[in-house]
Amino acid sequence: SSKDRNKCLEKLKQLRAEVESGRIAATGSTTVAAWMDRWLEEIQKPKLRPKSYRDYRITIDKHITPHVGDKKLLKLTPDHVRQMHQAIESDRQAQKAHVILQAALSAAVKEGVLPRNVAQIAERPRYTPGRRQPLTADEAKLLIKWCADHPEDPMSTRWAAAILLGARQGELLGLRWSHVDLENGFVDLEWQLQQLRQDHGCGERHSDGTWPCGRTRPGWCPQRKWDFPRGFEHHVLHRSLVLTRPKTSAGTRVVPIPAPLLALMQQTRRIPSPHGLVWCDHAGRPINPRDDHRRWKELLAELGLPEAPLHVARHTTATLLMQAGVSEQVRMKILGHVS
Repeated sequence: SSKDRNKCLEKLKQLRAEVESGRIAATGSTTVAAWMDRWLEEIQKPKLRPKSYRDYRITIDKHITPHVGDKKLLKLTPDHVRQMHQAIESDRQAQKAHVILQAALSAAVKEGVLPRNVAQIAERPRYTPGRRQPLTADEAKLLIKWCADHPEDPMSTRWAAAILLGARQGELLGLRWSHVDLENGFVDLEWQLQQLRQDHGCGERHSDGTWPCGRTRPGWCPQRKWDFPRGFEHHVLHRSLVLTRPKTSAGTRVVPIPAPLLALMQQTRRIPSPHGLVWCDHAGRPINPRDDHRRWKELLAELGLPEAPLHVARHTTATLLMQAGVSEQVRMKILGHVS
């Protein structure tokens, strides 16, 4: 639209050129929220792993849309972006929201929707994550000794492996006996267990936010479905617990089993599992990551060790390997680090 007929014709000509060239056209009324949804669902989703997509969706819905979602895309300014930073209480979440918004606006520039990316002008919020302290050598020894003293506990090898293999939680919970070579002392970390979210399969969401099935959570929908990107390798084991490939090629690796852990695994009591899992619940089903973390915290408390997230065990492995004089290249191979 324009008050001048010639200008209106020129705009129409430009719009037709954008459509013919394959660029996504945006009108003056297109909001940031509308573009964020289009960008995430149509441009990013086919490239994202399910957990990454879920993380993007939460950040957009909780931190971007509430603060700048109603702004017109073409009228978004660096000051609007800075106001979004100030409105988000957590520095970590503010930085994450900025990174995602900047990526979405970069795509808008690339598609010819925007002339510039205002998020690149507004400085990204600073966030310095707290350093996770690994267990000391003596604390690690205490934990491993507990494992050696309780061979009848099926989880004793689970906690010893956390310290001695340097594997991620999902890699150990998804480990199957078919990928363990007790004769030669190796494990093949080719898969990992993840808890993934399903989607409603009952139809489109109503304007009031409800679903045709009447259930709130997608997992409760009778027609629930998986919505994975094309080529996403996975095996559904039990409900929301799914075996997936590691995110990077470095994550897929063969790791030696240290002698103390090998001895424990050779004498451990195996629980029958239809999935052939090394560690499972009493019924042979995969262990929920939340339950796994809760039992880890209970063990630390029982041993009088400081409370620490489960990922600290992996930091401990890296530290012990370094203190033992293992070369950086070998440590990277064991831990599955790219650099």
